[in-house]
Amino acid sequence: MKTLPPVSDPELSRPLKIDRISAGGIEEKIVATPAERAALAKRFSLLDLARFEALLNVDREGKMFAVTGTLVAEVTQACVVTLESVPEKVKVRLDVLFAPPHLIKEDHEGGLTDLGEADPPEPIVGGMIDLGELAAQHLAMALNPYPRKKGAALGSIEVKSKEETAVVHKPFTVLTSLKDKTNAPKDA
Repeated sequence: MKTLPPVSDPELSRPLKIDRISAGGIEEKIVATPAERAALAKRFSLLDLARFEALLNVDREGKMFAVTGTLVAEVTQACVVTLESVPEKVKVRLDVLFAPPHLIKEDHEGGLTDLGEADPPEPIVGGMIDLGELAAQHLAMALNPYPRKKGAALGSIEVKSKEETAVVHKPFTVLTSLKDKTNAPKDA
């Protein structure tokens, strides 16, 4: 899965220097503060983000690093039909590979490719991996794009063809109806 481009000043930043990662790997737990949750809720147009936690393992794979783990969040979005609150629990599995930029080559179309991998590894920037931003991006991709409150339904929509909806404008129709009224026999 390709992650989104990083934000210049991420709301939830947990940079991890890759030189801290030993051969056995490292486990990192991320729990967003109330201010970070509020900022993420604003970024993702959520009504509320009551919980945001991630438990991530970062391990060496040769010259690359694998980040695996789970993100759990409690979000509230607006129903696309009624605009009422729709609470939802989100649980996302993360499995992302990172590599130094020199190990990632560009393909002829300008995108990044790896030697035969389905998804190319993400580049390590400045010797660090921002685990907080990575988790935030995975939350964004897991959000329901059309949250709907249980039982909410759109009203029926009547669809007509162009011919059925075309209004023919005849400017003299009104005059014809007036002429018919003036020429009509009078009841006496």
